[in-house]
Amino acid sequence: MAALVVAASGSLVLAAPPAQAGSAPVTYDCVFSSSHSLFTTTATLTAPATAAAGEAVDVTLSLANKGPANGPVALPANSVVPSAKMLVSGQAPLTLSAPASNPPIPAKGEIPIPDLKGKLTVAQPGTVSLTPDQLTLDIPGYGLSLSCTLQGTATVLHTMTVTPAAGSNTAAVTGVSGRPASNTTGARPGDVLTLAGAGWDTSAPIDTVELCGLAGSGCSSADLTPDLRIGADGKLSGTIAVGRAAAPGPRRLKITQGNGSASLVLGILGNRALQTTPGGGGPGTGTTVSGVSFDPGDEVALAAVDKDGKPVGGPGPTAPVDARGNFTATLIPAVGAVRIVATEKDGGDTAETPWAGSSSGGGSEQNLKVVVSGGALTMSAEPGEVTLTPVTVDGTPNDSTGALRALEVKDFRGSTQGWSLVGTVTDFRNAAGAVIPAAKLAWTPQCAVHPGSSAASAVTPGSGGPLSATTASPLCTQAAGSDPTSVTGGHFDAGAALNLSVPGIVQSGEYAAVLRLTLS
Repeated sequence: MAALVVAASGSLVLAAPPAQAGSAPVTYDCVFSSSHSLFTTTATLTAPATAAAGEAVDVTLSLANKGPANGPVALPANSVVPSAKMLVSGQAPLTLSAPASNPPIPAKGEIPIPDLKGKLTVAQPGTVSLTPDQLTLDIPGYGLSLSCTLQGTATVLHTMTVTPAAGSNTAAVTGVSGRPASNTTGARPGDVLTLAGAGWDTSAPIDTVELCGLAGSGCSSADLTPDLRIGADGKLSGTIAVGRAAAPGPRRLKITQGNGSASLVLGILGNRALQTTPGGGGPGTGTTVSGVSFDPGDEVALAAVDKDGKPVGGPGPTAPVDARGNFTATLIPAVGAVRIVATEKDGGDTAETPWAGSSSGGGSEQNLKVVVSGGALTMSAEPGEVTLTPVTVDGTPNDSTGALRALEVKDFRGSTQGWSLVGTVTDFRNAAGAVIPAAKLAWTPQCAVHPGSSAASAVTPGSGGPLSATTASPLCTQAAGSDPTSVTGGHFDAGAALNLSVPGIVQSGEYAAVLRLTLS
């Protein structure tokens, strides 16, 4: 049968009070076999605003608008199993799902999507963000699965604050030497960190203070000099000096006491550096300036300078530095600029990069991308029965003739698969049960490109001759393409002249048969 095509649409919703919801438009490319369906919807995620570390919280996902469109094959009740993946910062993705609960779905009808639910166990104190990812519709009764891949960059739909579990150890950086109070997420080799925390055992010392990889492995105390204390109230205080040999990169600071520990994300900053895209151009050329390893929480000012180090073109833009020491801004360097300089607001530290300016208009290269979604392979027929010409019994065989109702085949899958349209016929029978065998019916196939349309490759009519009740005879075929860069398909007309050889001696009456056509 023609391939089942499901085109997904709708929107994602979560609801589980008390909770908060966030929404953003998302675009999915759904692929089934060689067919694509691109759709845009509004994703809405609802989850608790806060949770304790180790707590399992309810997350729910819904499709608020119209459901996906079914293909040309009807689906029975309870046949579609939906699921969706959510990306969770700092831990494994979460799968939300629902059991099959749909009513019978007609061909081309809508597939309703029930609420998708799951439980998220938050791993540790901090901030957890939830972002939409792949959507999947499984139809196990047919062995089918429709995967919908998110296009572009997804927007964070929900941010959850994770508090320490009851009785757990906590620790946080409250200051970095020589930095503003808001700058606590990154440190440079040689910096001294000030820490505070609670929930620690007053009767035991701190065992280890280590720098680990972001995932918590590869821990070492070699680059840290701690001076930490635990007060009578179980509160942690003191400092940790970061060694000059500490390797730059995102790390975890882990403090261990007996069986308890606390860890927090800490970026070890390297040398401040700038990158420009593009790195040069003529008057009016804009460039994206990206900085790394600047002081987190600080602000930088950009300027273009000439060969003598003097600013040209007036003051440039400013940009905030994020928690990992990165920033991005856009600058249009003035004529005569040879370098771009970024200066931190607090402390005045700088970094620079060359600018290859020119007096000409310069040039530009832009990458272009387009998604071409494939359509469906379908067949349609002119409605009504086929009535063959009447014959009279006279002792000699007589021919009863006619023609198939007009057929149209449309292959817009954008593939190299090709297709085949074949037919079988049952015996002819009258009301009394008399039979004219199926093999007495012959056809002469006819195939052509539909007027006003074009075809990617040729269509070939079958060889004609007697039909059978058990063996399919080709009516029209389009061969599969052998070149993977080519395409087959198009819009075609199909038909056949029919000839039934009625025996010379046969019972009179109205005879009927069924001719079945199958497109694959």
